[in-house]
Amino acid sequence: MLSLVAGLRGYFRDPVTPEKASEEIRRAVETREQRFLELVRTQVYDRETSPYLKLFRMAGCDFADLQSHICRHGLEETLEKLAEEGVYLTQDEFKGKKEVVRGAQSFAVSRKDLQLQDADRGLILTQSSGTRGEPQRFALSLDHLATSSSLSTAIFFSAHDLFRYSHAIYDAILPTTGGIRYLLRFAKIGIKTDRWFARRVPLNSWPEAAFHHLTTSLIVLGTKFFGPGSPWPEFLDGHEVGRIVNWIAEKKRVGEACCVRTTASNAVRIARTAQEMGQFLDGAKFVVSGEPLTESKRAFIEKVGGHAIPCYGCAGLNQIGYGCGNPRHTDDLHVSLNILAVIQQPRPMDANGLAIRPFLFTTLSPLSPLLHINVENGDFGVMETRQCGCALEKAGLTLHLHHVRSFEKLTSEGMNYFYGDLFEFFEKVLPAEFGGGPGDYQLVEEEDGNAKTRLTLVVHPEVRQFDEGKIFARLRAVLADGPRGHRFMTGVWENAGTFRLKRQVPYASPRGKILPLDILGANGERRTENRLR
Repeated sequence: MLSLVAGLRGYFRDPVTPEKASEEIRRAVETREQRFLELVRTQVYDRETSPYLKLFRMAGCDFADLQSHICRHGLEETLEKLAEEGVYLTQDEFKGKKEVVRGAQSFAVSRKDLQLQDADRGLILTQSSGTRGEPQRFALSLDHLATSSSLSTAIFFSAHDLFRYSHAIYDAILPTTGGIRYLLRFAKIGIKTDRWFARRVPLNSWPEAAFHHLTTSLIVLGTKFFGPGSPWPEFLDGHEVGRIVNWIAEKKRVGEACCVRTTASNAVRIARTAQEMGQFLDGAKFVVSGEPLTESKRAFIEKVGGHAIPCYGCAGLNQIGYGCGNPRHTDDLHVSLNILAVIQQPRPMDANGLAIRPFLFTTLSPLSPLLHINVENGDFGVMETRQCGCALEKAGLTLHLHHVRSFEKLTSEGMNYFYGDLFEFFEKVLPAEFGGGPGDYQLVEEEDGNAKTRLTLVVHPEVRQFDEGKIFARLRAVLADGPRGHRFMTGVWENAGTFRLKRQVPYASPRGKILPLDILGANGERRTENRLR
């Protein structure tokens, strides 16, 4: 605990301004290749236990070869060539759930062999939200927040004119990372968060709860003593978001613009509550992550006068992208090129006749929690380089992502079905035809009491009356749409009696994320969901 206090004192010693952030990001972008080579030399070629060293050797690539190729072709083209030669890790390989198999050779990945040797300074223990199975433990580095994440946050705030806003956070305390991470980033750039509305997160024991409450309290005290200050967390349940609406209304009454940092589903929940309370949220901004910001979610938020801005990240990689100040798409994002490289898998995955090219991520900072070299995170989307004119692009972050989605699959009756993009259907089509709104419908793959895999359409109880036969016909039609394999698989499910309906509240993760697909393993554990942070 004493080391945490000392770390916080050092963290706030040198505040970040937009001018300083822009200069440091440009410098980091210009030195990406040199920093990558130094990271690989010290953390891969000098470490016999590194799983990446095994992959480099299988590909016949020594350090001199790597250095030469980067000098001639650049970083991204080199990473693409490495991926073609088998130097990459799938998500399950990276987590140690499956052995790495390349040709006749195989090995298992150990988490300790992925940890970076310089990333153990000023740590706060956190965990992922657990939307792809068991929550993963991570150490949040104050040094990384200070030297990387806070720099991009300052530019992001400039791009969206957020420095003049009052800010609130709607996210949990430790061990989940969201609330604390946002609180510290804001404080580092001189923003004193006005309110912290904290979701309740279930914990295993009271000692664990006490430890995380104490750590959270120390961090809040640290921002008060060494930084601009921050609020104590105010715990509330999902049905109490009216308190957030009231805060927005009070800020509007005194002429202050306000912004809420939360997940996309929570922003929709706030907008829906405002609608029910007869409140109009004109001028309020929501910086959202944790799941895709879809056109339907954006439209629902805008219907009550709000404006949604996307961000994208995941546990282990932290903040991958920030919403563009001059977007062409709803989820138009600038990649954090100062700390990451991203390419698309050169060999497309065959998803029932659809070609999917997953993202492969590579870390460039020695302060990242884990070393990634061409690692899948379960997502795919569109990549493009363009000049948009916003502050993020002017700082050198010219690579954009949009339409980011998960490539998870349903598995039943001995066949795989890649579900692709169901967001439009569950968030827009079903509500338009049968009532409700985003977050009221969810498809769950689960096993029943007889070990039979079922596809359960979950419908929120607040969706009143509808024709069950018609809604199933609509579901079957959208699942059968597309390649022949989709039609065949849907027919197999229908003949096997796989479909059923439940009236209950759709599953939301501890951070409040509600996604269209929820896959449960044999013991009821969740093994899939998109987790854009």
